[in-house]
Amino acid sequence: MTDGWAATLRLGTSTGLGAHLDRVLDRLARLAPETRVELVAVRARERLDGVASGELDAAFLRGEPEDGGRDGLRFVPLWQDPLVAVVPARHPLAAAPGPVALADLGPVPLVLTARRNNRALVDLVVHACHDAGFVPVPGPAYGSLDDTLTAIGARGPADGLWPVVYASHARRLSTPRVAFLPFRDPGMELTTSLAVRRTDPPAGVDPLLRACAAKDGSEALDLDR
Repeated sequence: MTDGWAATLRLGTSTGLGAHLDRVLDRLARLAPETRVELVAVRARERLDGVASGELDAAFLRGEPEDGGRDGLRFVPLWQDPLVAVVPARHPLAAAPGPVALADLGPVPLVLTARRNNRALVDLVVHACHDAGFVPVPGPAYGSLDDTLTAIGARGPADGLWPVVYASHARRLSTPRVAFLPFRDPGMELTTSLAVRRTDPPAGVDPLLRACAAKDGSEALDLDR
């Protein structure tokens, strides 16, 4: 034992997990108080490589893994992560009652990360736009989400941009110059899964899975899948 900890669980994380991650870590602390959690924030491909090689014990992943994942890994579905659109607070869509329709965003330039950075998200949004009857107008690229939100907030009522963020992340973002709009269109969400090794997973993975399964007390996960 080192510094009072019996073990360290190395967990790959994804941007915008928000309250989901807080809830899982709180429950894990109660289930395995002797386990220290080390959070590692890297891209999805590196997370899967890390679990497969043993550098990580488990990792969160949104959407389907590329090329079906990695040999020797299994993916336990945890929860759905809805997306929301972000528009300037002064944009007419921000004042409309209820969720926004994708088709209403058709004329507004879309700010989207490069596909190599988040294939699942980009494919979902682009395909959903096509299904809604339009090809998204590409907007400018910014260096970070903070820069993007600042640029959007500076736009006038007739001069908008829109990116998407996860609803769980939007709840953590305090910026009154933009509005976060849920989508009316179905399917604007990604499944978050936990990637773990199929054989010989570390001891800390079992309480982690149980912490994820107990996320709200009403849903159970298939831990034997």
